[in-house]
Amino acid sequence: MTPFTRAFTKTPMRRVLFPGRTERRLSLAKHPRCGALRVIVFVLQLVVAGLTVGSAYALVALGYHVILRATRAINFSQGEFVVLGGLVAYTIVHVLHASPWIGLIGATAAGFALGWVYERIVLRPAARNGDIAVIIATIGCVYILLYGHALIWGSLPQPLAPFTGAQGQAIHPGGVAIQEQSLWVFALLALAFAALWLLFDRTTFGKAIRAAAVNPVGAQLVGIDVNAARAASVGIAIALAAFGGTLIGPITLVGGTAGIAIAIKGFVGAVAGGLDSPMGCAVGGLAVGVIEKLLAGWLPYQAVDPVVYALLLLVLIVRPQGLFGRKDAVRD
Repeated sequence: MTPFTRAFTKTPMRRVLFPGRTERRLSLAKHPRCGALRVIVFVLQLVVAGLTVGSAYALVALGYHVILRATRAINFSQGEFVVLGGLVAYTIVHVLHASPWIGLIGATAAGFALGWVYERIVLRPAARNGDIAVIIATIGCVYILLYGHALIWGSLPQPLAPFTGAQGQAIHPGGVAIQEQSLWVFALLALAFAALWLLFDRTTFGKAIRAAAVNPVGAQLVGIDVNAARAASVGIAIALAAFGGTLIGPITLVGGTAGIAIAIKGFVGAVAGGLDSPMGCAVGGLAVGVIEKLLAGWLPYQAVDPVVYALLLLVLIVRPQGLFGRKDAVRD
């Protein structure tokens, strides 16, 4: 549960419905539909919080899809790059005193560069020793990155300045508090998804990456550098993670140990939506965020994750390829 959601659930509903007004002016107790209205606003508030954190899960899930398509591997350290991206943005904004937009661009660019290097020094050598070696290597990198950024930035989460407005500034349509940063999260997630689709489906560069993933030998015969294509794919995936960490940082803080949980939730979203479907990964990540927050609003916090994973198992039993995956999709 994010600090934002916790703050909301501890706030009397009359103040959430109509911020800044007094109880005397509202006279909500006299309204016959007050109880139902409060429940509706409460649920909508949880959905907004879920879509916000689900956007990070969606970007992580898309990163899993991109890396899997290019290298046939799952990068379990994807969540730590979300945290690292937020910390890079924090350094740019709060240490170098640059604009939050510069922080977003810088963190995304740093993510791409780190992803390129990561593919060359971790994924590529590990892949020569089989899939198990890749899994072990990526899990090992989780702890290297976790303790590495703790040594550099400290173990406590840090606040990141929002793109516009003051920290926590929100609008209140219908009594539902929506932070301005959340609006940027939704808009930029849609932009990132559209850019990813255009890159892979409408550009020569993207088609070369796809060709290198589908048929490496054939791609080499027509002059495509397969190793460079794979490194670029991993760079794009890590850039998406860093992008997501910068987007939600002003709402959930940056740093700490959230990377492992983000990686797991993103993987759940990718598997539930369909690892071979970019749309499925995005929708799955958003759905996991919404379900997580809805459950957190009604159940003890300790019960939320087990229920989320139980729902994943149910999806896999009913539709093993994921909600948007192809039945004929196979992996070598």
